[in-house]
Amino acid sequence: MPIRTLADLVFVIRDRSAGRHDLLSVKRRGRLEEVSTSSFLSDVQALALALQGRGANKGDRVVIFSENRPEWHVVDFACQLLGLVSVPIYPTVASDQVAFILKNCGPRWAFVSSAEKAAQIAEIRPSLTRELGLVSFDGGGEATSLTEVLAEGAPLLPGEPLDRMRNRVEPSDLASLIYTSGTTGDPKGVMLTHHNVVSNVLACQDLFELGPDDLALSFLPLSHIFERMVDYLFFLKGVAIHYAPSIERVPPLMLEIRPTVMTSVPRLYERAFLKVNANVKKESPTKQKLFEWAIGVGTRYAAASTDRFVGPLLGLQRAIAHRLVFRKIHQRFGGRLRFAISGGAPLGDEVAQFFDAVGLQLYQGYGPTETSPVLTVNSPGAKRRGAVGRAVPGVELRIAEDGEILARGAGVMAGYWENEEATRETIDPDGWLHTGDIGRLDDDGFLFITDRKKDLLITSGGKNVAPAPIEQHLVAQWVISQAVVFGDRYPFLTALIVPQFEELPAEIHELDRERAIEHPTLLEIVGQAVSTVNERLSDHERIRKWRLLAHELTIEKGEITPTLKVRRRQVRDRYAEVIDSMYLKTQKVGS
Repeated sequence: MPIRTLADLVFVIRDRSAGRHDLLSVKRRGRLEEVSTSSFLSDVQALALALQGRGANKGDRVVIFSENRPEWHVVDFACQLLGLVSVPIYPTVASDQVAFILKNCGPRWAFVSSAEKAAQIAEIRPSLTRELGLVSFDGGGEATSLTEVLAEGAPLLPGEPLDRMRNRVEPSDLASLIYTSGTTGDPKGVMLTHHNVVSNVLACQDLFELGPDDLALSFLPLSHIFERMVDYLFFLKGVAIHYAPSIERVPPLMLEIRPTVMTSVPRLYERAFLKVNANVKKESPTKQKLFEWAIGVGTRYAAASTDRFVGPLLGLQRAIAHRLVFRKIHQRFGGRLRFAISGGAPLGDEVAQFFDAVGLQLYQGYGPTETSPVLTVNSPGAKRRGAVGRAVPGVELRIAEDGEILARGAGVMAGYWENEEATRETIDPDGWLHTGDIGRLDDDGFLFITDRKKDLLITSGGKNVAPAPIEQHLVAQWVISQAVVFGDRYPFLTALIVPQFEELPAEIHELDRERAIEHPTLLEIVGQAVSTVNERLSDHERIRKWRLLAHELTIEKGEITPTLKVRRRQVRDRYAEVIDSMYLKTQKVGS
């Protein structure tokens, strides 16, 4: 059956996953809850009929303000069937951002996960210019429960065939309005049509082998188009999906549900890399040498595999390394993981090399929300370390004179919601979308990302410096959890560093954090880590001074985005006094 709209995907689920008892699953209050295909589709149709009965009109906006859970997709697919526009909001977004989105898009309904989020919406509701229906998955407070709304539509199911509903939606219709988390300013509403999203799903469908025997772990916010598009791909291929409530719950869930595929931002893989290395440091010298030997063997094996020639001796050594070392690392991921995908931010070279060495297939991809989102991805048989892959089918790429990555294709957004000026600034008259990222294409078409155009630092000596690669090197050190590099218009670079407090020696770990960051041992350890990083950098890229922070940068404080990207300007403003203390007042150009 041809797939032209996301409404068509509902029928693919019906046909390809018929009879499945575990299409979706989630753990609640310590108990595994599974949702069958028939139950899921029944709820989708019942909700669509209920909204239709309440006067829903094509093009109405419907907010989804919730963590990942089966109900999220029930609401989304009900919207797609009716031609409504789903507007996801990150569950961790502050109230002022929620208020901005509600006022900007003017929704008819808001679906929330809990009474707490219902109360958050209820506080904003009096300031809105149109009536807003409020529905809660868990019930409670001022909201109507989802159960009540489904009960309105259930009696209508026999008289309204599912097939009749999809004919109302066209590929050019708006499917979703996604507000970019952004690293500066107010979020912009990215308008994605059914054609945009479906074209991206279809472009990726043959790049990876996926099927009904696979189990995916979903924990990146579905509010992010990357996770949402991947989930659509899973639905298309008949893959079962398990929802994790948070990134903190991922390690134990991997051991419990044993996924075969997963997607994440680099931070999860960085944490796994750091955890393994921290544990190795606690082992005996003999075991540490065994680990180093195994990583060396794994690295050589990965390189030889890329060249398609693995000698018998190296193959034997790799088998021994797997049995003695790598198998335990695989078990941390459940023991069945066939591959994982990293997106949303650049993946550090050290982390990528580690996963290659231990034999866990990790494929990096790239694309902003404005392109639905995947522009490029590494895939089996087409993988290059350090690159974010080749363009997926239907995507054109080129590099502008200033190094900016430009993209054109079916996935490029319709524009920004009620913001024609921003749309014109982003999409030129020839249809090229200006990504705001700096990169290069090699001779084989692999794309390499350097940094965000707006994040480039220009020192007072005129040197252009991309901070992101330096930050990746820093957080690859076992003692560093987060790092933000500064130096725009200054003669040298500095950094704010958050230590990995839980991995520190007991004498430091037991102190309160404000005292811990002043401990001489910690300062010495971090200093050694910074020196290690500086050794691999050019002179103008080296960190000359740094300061420790006692607390993690958080989404709640607006210091990082929901996909864990640093909001550099906000961090600079918050810690201006600390940063300025590392420079003389006369050292900044143009001040």
